[in-house]
Amino acid sequence: MVDWNSIIDQALVYWEEFASWFLNIPIYGQILVIFGAVAILIIAGVLVYYILKGIAYLVYYIIKGIYLLLKGIILGIYKLFRELYYDISGKPKPVKDKNEEEVLSANSKVSEQIKPISSELQIINPNAAFCSECGFQFSEKMLQQLSENGLLYCVNCGKGYKSNLIVVENY
Repeated sequence: MVDWNSIIDQALVYWEEFASWFLNIPIYGQILVIFGAVAILIIAGVLVYYILKGIAYLVYYIIKGIYLLLKGIILGIYKLFRELYYDISGKPKPVKDKNEEEVLSANSKVSEQIKPISSELQIINPNAAFCSECGFQFSEKMLQQLSENGLLYCVNCGKGYKSNLIVVENY
């Protein structure tokens, strides 16, 4: 059996030796010993944290790798048996409808974000050819509208432009 009294007595002997040594050194030495002990405890805590974090990452990536490996193997076996089934039975393979895929891709293209037309107008030169906001080149129709109405909105970014036509009279 374990004799706890002798273990406690032995620990108290070591504690008394440490306490007598600690109290016999000068005060600055005591402060340095305390700072050193705290620094060692902090470093040990950080070290334990990073070791546990590394182990957790290792376990995570091992489990993820095993999952992806098993998924690939099972999917490959499934596809193999599916192909064997259609080859042996003589049944035609089901063909995916390409129209459905085109409709799905078209729907994703249509759902682009519509930019609102800004209410701010910028006064520009009537001979301007590019949008100052996005750099988009104005088309002939846009330039014609600018010359007729004096108002133009960029079709790319929605920025509004206003042109003031200056007429110079001859003397």
